[in-house]
Amino acid sequence: MLASYHMPPIICKSSIFLIFALLLSGCQKKDIVYSPIHQKKSDFIKKSQEISKKREENERKFLEIWVKQREDSLNIDYQETASGIWIRYINKNDEPKAQDNDFVTYTAEIRTLAQKVIYTKAEFGEKKIILGKYNEIRGIESALHLLSKGETVELLLPSFNAYGLYGDEKKIGANVPLIVGLEILDVKQKE
Repeated sequence: MLASYHMPPIICKSSIFLIFALLLSGCQKKDIVYSPIHQKKSDFIKKSQEISKKREENERKFLEIWVKQREDSLNIDYQETASGIWIRYINKNDEPKAQDNDFVTYTAEIRTLAQKVIYTKAEFGEKKIILGKYNEIRGIESALHLLSKGETVELLLPSFNAYGLYGDEKKIGANVPLIVGLEILDVKQKE
């Protein structure tokens, strides 16, 4: 048979008092403010920005060299735009250019710099959008502002104007510059 052990009442009360005193001392307001020794997060962000900027500069230089070396049967040069993309007109006309809030229908073929097709026009499909109010890659949106109905262009998109650091999470990897064959099928002004 087990003998039961009882604490003397004095020890029990003193234990409760000690626990209560410790709890109260832990809740006291302290006037000491500790500041961080290093600001690691801001250093990390700054370093990441520097790395991204350097990568973009290197990619621009590479693409400038690529454009200068590019020759094909079309004999049409790429023109650099203010938005950082290169454009080459395959079929150009004098129609009015698409504006923000216009309804634009277009299709595209996406290729690597080695001309390997990533997405055919059939895979890409026809996109019907309101210009300036959709979520497409920056380079295509920038180009649509320069085009009118019936025009066909070839775009050279640096990765930061294409799918950037993450790719499209399907067929396009991270930091991949692209060639986009873009065709404007229709442009209608918003009524």
